[in-house]
Amino acid sequence: MHLKKVIQKRDNLKKIHLKVNSEKNILLISIIKLNQTLNFYVENVLLNKYAIINLSNKFHIKNEFISKGFLTNNKFLNKLEDKLFAQKELWIYLKEEQKYSTDSYSRYEDLILENNKKTKLDLITIGEKAQSFALKNKLNLIKHFDINQKNFSTILASVIKLLYIHNNYKKVKFVINSNKNLNNTFTILPIEDFDVDRMLNYDKNTHLNKLHEFAIIPDIDSFISTSIGIYLQNCVQAMVNESSFYAAKNGLVKVNKIIKDLDETILKVSRKIIKIKRENEIEEIVLLTKNNSSHTVFDKGDQYDK
Repeated sequence: MHLKKVIQKRDNLKKIHLKVNSEKNILLISIIKLNQTLNFYVENVLLNKYAIINLSNKFHIKNEFISKGFLTNNKFLNKLEDKLFAQKELWIYLKEEQKYSTDSYSRYEDLILENNKKTKLDLITIGEKAQSFALKNKLNLIKHFDINQKNFSTILASVIKLLYIHNNYKKVKFVINSNKNLNNTFTILPIEDFDVDRMLNYDKNTHLNKLHEFAIIPDIDSFISTSIGIYLQNCVQAMVNESSFYAAKNGLVKVNKIIKDLDETILKVSRKIIKIKRENEIEEIVLLTKNNSSHTVFDKGDQYDK
């Protein structure tokens, strides 16, 4: 390969390296921001959960959002109800756009399809890819959201609250790509089954040991109802941010791999440039040596003629 072409190749690779490195810096900033936002919403939602449960226990409040089995504590009757009446669940599936080729979501989609055989599932999708999956597999898609839709999390929280009562769902589950819950879902309703607390090290007693010192305005039932709405909004925000956070971390892994490959390729091309330059220098020396030898012979011949 001609030296100029090899140098051009190296320069192009360096430009790509610079661009990818800039993308890495953007991802790092994004990860820091997402982590802070995620912690904020998870802390809020956990405070909501434990405040609601503690207050409902203190004031003996029965609410379907808190415990689906509040009508009876009889395990036999609960099992009988499960057998006699078709149990429905609402699943929310969020699928991020994947910039780099990967197969992060197939295990979750297998999980959805498998559970759809056992339980009557209604599905809400977030993201075009999630919607395509639901339509392709003829799932019962009842609502779709664009992840970039303005205020979609607030709207989704309201939709969940309305549908949970109207359709008498046994559970509401969130499906996102996360290393905190591989091959499984996050249950957000009923509140007592909320299992997202493993997303953050959190002491459930923090800030809740003096609830008796706070005034409940305007009354306990209204406060619980409002708190449930806030809880759901924080849940949705926590799920969305966890999904984006994990996607950004996966993106960073891919970008680091690209940078590593580029570094190795640039090093190889740079070595090739050095090699070609040395070969060219040797060729020039050989040519100069030959030319000098030829001139010396001819010069001696001229001297003999004289």
